[in-house]
Amino acid sequence: MFPDFTLFGRIYPTYGTVGLAALIIGAAVAALRVKKYGFKDTDVILGAVFGGVGLVLGGVILYAMVQAPLLMRHWQTFPGDFWHMLTFLFGGMVFYGGLFGAVFGLWAYSRIFKKDFGNLLRVAVPVFPLIHGIMRIGCFAAGCCRGMEHATLGIAFARSVVAPNGVPFLPVQLYEAAMNFIIFAAVWLYTKKERKPLHVLCLYALPYAIGRFALEFLRGDAARGTVFAMSTSQFISIIIILSCTTALIYNLVIKKWIKL
Repeated sequence: MFPDFTLFGRIYPTYGTVGLAALIIGAAVAALRVKKYGFKDTDVILGAVFGGVGLVLGGVILYAMVQAPLLMRHWQTFPGDFWHMLTFLFGGMVFYGGLFGAVFGLWAYSRIFKKDFGNLLRVAVPVFPLIHGIMRIGCFAAGCCRGMEHATLGIAFARSVVAPNGVPFLPVQLYEAAMNFIIFAAVWLYTKKERKPLHVLCLYALPYAIGRFALEFLRGDAARGTVFAMSTSQFISIIIILSCTTALIYNLVIKKWIKL
C-alpha cells in the first residue's frame, strides 16, 4: 500500500524502516525485564545487534535456499546477468530462517560474552512475536507475502513493486500480525513469573507454527518454495509442532513420571 514514504525531503522504504522500528521497540520492551535476570542495558543493545544480524542473515539464507531450485530450472534466463541472479537469490527473507538466525545470534552472544543463554531466551523470546507482528505490517505496506486474490475481502495495491497493482489480495500479512500480537500478549503474561526457557520458547513457537501452517493456505505469492507438496513454511511448521509437542510431553509428563 505504501512501499515508501517521504520525510524531510528524502524517500525511505517502508518495509526497512518498519523492520528497524520493530527491532528498536522489541529491544525497549525486552529492557523492562533485563535486570530481573541479571543483565545490563548494554546486554539489550548488544543482544539486539547479534539477534538482528542473525535474523537478517538467517532469513536471507533460507530465502536463497528456497529460490535456488527455481533459479536452476530457469538458468537460461540468467547467464550474463550476475547482478540479476544475486537479486533473485538474496532479494527477500523467509521468517523461519530469520527466527533460527536470531536464536543463533543470541547463542553466539551468550558464548562470546559469557552470558546465560537460558536467561537470554527468557528475555528475548517474549518479544519475538511483537517484533514479527510489526514487521508483518511492513510486509503489508510493501505488498510482499500477500494473500490470494479475493474480490470481496481483498485489498488492492496501488504502488507496490512486488505485487500486481489494482488486484484485490487477502491481507494475510495483517492476519499474521494480529496472530503475533495475541501470542506476544500470552507469552508476556506467562513469563511474568520465572519459567523454563523450553516452555517459553514452545509457548511462542507452537501456536505460531499452527497458525502459520493454516495461514499458508491463504497465501498467494509464489516465492515460498515447496517441500513434499507443502510450502516451505508449512513443512518447517510441522517440524516445529512435532518438536515442541514431543519436548513438552517429555518435560511435563514423562520426565516427571520417571522422577516418581
